[in-house]
Amino acid sequence: MKVRTLAPLAVLLLAATASADTVVYDLDAKNAKEIAGALSSVLDAQCTSGPNDIQTNRSRCNVQLLPTGQLLVEAPPASQPQVAAVLKAIAARNAAPTPRATLQYWVIYGAPGKPAATDAALKPPAAVVQQLERAHGDLSFSVVDTVSITTQSGAIGVAKGGSLNIDESLRSSGDDLDLNAHLQFAPRALFPDLNVDLRVSVTIKRGEFVVLGERTAVEVHGEPGKAEFDVRQKPGMLFFVVHWQ
Repeated sequence: MKVRTLAPLAVLLLAATASADTVVYDLDAKNAKEIAGALSSVLDAQCTSGPNDIQTNRSRCNVQLLPTGQLLVEAPPASQPQVAAVLKAIAARNAAPTPRATLQYWVIYGAPGKPAATDAALKPPAAVVQQLERAHGDLSFSVVDTVSITTQSGAIGVAKGGSLNIDESLRSSGDDLDLNAHLQFAPRALFPDLNVDLRVSVTIKRGEFVVLGERTAVEVHGEPGKAEFDVRQKPGMLFFVVHWQ
């Protein structure tokens, strides 16, 4: 459910008064979290907009999603009928469950020189690799890192702990997906001096592969000070790719 469904509530709800009523409402489980979050935001804004002390007003407006799936709403008595009316209108729409989207991210490195044996991990993004070959010529491609995230539409997804860290927010509508992503890539083993910080906003079609960014990089082998230490003088290319599965 899109949050804008609750927009009329901001007009209907009255500013907080000195007292509050607590009412429990039944919700359809399909979109309960989204409804609770939107209602909480609207009530919070209303309850802190009056002339009284902000913290006092905050304590009189509260929305909680109970383990039973019901919604507990503490709000001024005059606001409760409007809350009930809006929840009834939402239920009447019988909206489908909020969709989820699984995005796969890859960091692909194209080393200078003739292509070597194909990396098995490149099989899923094979089509985009072929396009990169046509655009950049002779490069030997390999997958440096890959991350998969499943995120509910309208929510935030996070993947941390590896060389590729991702924060994403997305909203899907049919076969279109609007993505805001923040990628941080710091692979100390192969690229010790590299620290990529990439922020993108893009619309993706279902099943599409998108190259979010690319940059030159020099791959390092071995450890400094040892005989086997070797730095490739000719830089290769790093490609950041995403796919909506």
